[in-house]
Amino acid sequence: MILPQPLETHRLLLRTLKMSDVGETYLSWLNNAEVNKYLEVRSAGVKDTQELAKYIESVNASDESLMLGIFLKEDELHIGNIKLGPIVTAHKRSEIGFLIGDKSCWGKGYATEAIKAISRYGIEELGLDKITGGCYENNLGSVKALLKAGFKHEATIPSHVVFEGRRIASLLYGLDR
Repeated sequence: MILPQPLETHRLLLRTLKMSDVGETYLSWLNNAEVNKYLEVRSAGVKDTQELAKYIESVNASDESLMLGIFLKEDELHIGNIKLGPIVTAHKRSEIGFLIGDKSCWGKGYATEAIKAISRYGIEELGLDKITGGCYENNLGSVKALLKAGFKHEATIPSHVVFEGRRIASLLYGLDR
């Protein structure tokens, strides 16, 4: 899905990713063990920018997903991505996923700001009634970002994922219209 116009927040610009955004820096986030620690892509990795470009093209062409790059307004530095999808129109709901890939931007509230913006867009423009986001129980950065963005803890799924060789819980957060 292509966003007709970028979403703006106080410090960020969220816009549809272009092929010019696909480069070695973005690729390095997905292959960096510290950055991808809580991402499912960590087990498969992304081999090259061509594979990454194909993924971006497929998401942009989809009617069920909206993935946006997170850019700093001041210098248009690409610091991460945020995604709504799959969007389930029959149930007026979607999942949210996000990544702040630029480690120098961790802990500054950018994820919360982006979550609020894309959630507002999903509810007001896409007509969603429910947005959910999940994370590993030990992913405290994501927990804080979701809670600060107004999401509520809705479920803990015990022993749901394998993390660093042991089974841990997944947490589910939700935001209602």
